[in-house]
Amino acid sequence: MLASSPACATTPAPAAARAALQAELEGMVADGTLPQALVLIEQHGIPLAEIATGYSNVARKTPVRRDALFRLYSMSKPITTVAVMQLVEQGKLALDTPVGSVLPALDNLEVWDGSAAYPPRTVPTRRPVTILDLLTHTSGITYEFMGDTPVHRFYREHGVGRVTQATSGKAQAEPAHTLDELVERLGTAPLLHQPGGPFSYGFSTTVLGAVVAKVSGQSLDAYLEEHIFAPLEMTDTTFVVSEEQASRLVTGYAASAQGLVAVDEPRTSEYRDPARLRDGGGALAGTLEDYRHFAEMLARRGTWHAKRLLSQASVEAMFHPRLRTGGGEHLDSAFGLGLAIGDAGTEARGGLPVGAGSWSGSANTYFLADPVHDIVAIVMTNELTSGPFETRTWQLREAIDRATVALTQR
Repeated sequence: MLASSPACATTPAPAAARAALQAELEGMVADGTLPQALVLIEQHGIPLAEIATGYSNVARKTPVRRDALFRLYSMSKPITTVAVMQLVEQGKLALDTPVGSVLPALDNLEVWDGSAAYPPRTVPTRRPVTILDLLTHTSGITYEFMGDTPVHRFYREHGVGRVTQATSGKAQAEPAHTLDELVERLGTAPLLHQPGGPFSYGFSTTVLGAVVAKVSGQSLDAYLEEHIFAPLEMTDTTFVVSEEQASRLVTGYAASAQGLVAVDEPRTSEYRDPARLRDGGGALAGTLEDYRHFAEMLARRGTWHAKRLLSQASVEAMFHPRLRTGGGEHLDSAFGLGLAIGDAGTEARGGLPVGAGSWSGSANTYFLADPVHDIVAIVMTNELTSGPFETRTWQLREAIDRATVALTQR
């Protein structure tokens, strides 16, 4: 365990909660179900638990570093959401702006009619897809690995995707190489349902990254650097891991029946390619410390170290529940703008605490921020856990959620 708050170290209940969390994580590392974990739980900026366990490279038994870089995957999404809300505050966008008015490739979308026919049969949209639809994942845009309908088959057969380890594993056409190319391909794909329908996870936030670039006049990475990373001193958060950073990038693993399998080595990682697609929905890498700064900004309603990145009203809009995600016992929660929102039901089952906003990444990075109580919790690891190995995901998240409730004053 790393240094923890001296004020809390003398309190038996928090000490027991920290010890239980560390023991659970160390047990997962020991039995080969988790390669590594960096954990931070804090309130009012005071660390209540800091844990480092496991290995950046399991085969070499290289201890994970506090400044290790992790593939954030979908934990990129809240960052892009903040970028969009900044542009809304500046009057450059509105939540009801049709995305087709910004990105013409998405101006004439059609909707799958629900039949089994392939190629998919379509009907017209009843209204345009809006920025709000994209923020809430109600646009009808999906991922190829989120199902096996004719729409998902269309994605796979027409390369509606990008290079990533997070896939269904099914045969696919060559993916898009640039953000503009991916948007063009999404413009040819049918929507899974009418805009404003149910929560359907997919490339909605990726599209928002393209909106940020178009509206701001900057590339997505340049915008994020100037308006989010630099003010928050997120010095290691990037789409492309540099030569200097490469030694700190952990090996990417996937769970299998044979144990942890290395699927993305640091020196040859897709994250080292300067030409890789800048996907604001799932392609950033960063450190726990960097994401701590971002989560603290949300927990403090838009400010960090006296710098304001978002208005309090914008943060409250992100944390305001608008629909439910569905997806079963472990996944179902309220959802705001780019964030799952905890409620009595999620907390009662040992999940996300009431009022906290949260999201995760495909390789099991996970965070929560609670603006009411100024709480932040983060776990960084890089293990893809598909199919029968998803139970590891719920065990890890719920361990963090339980410890957060036990360690903080609420």
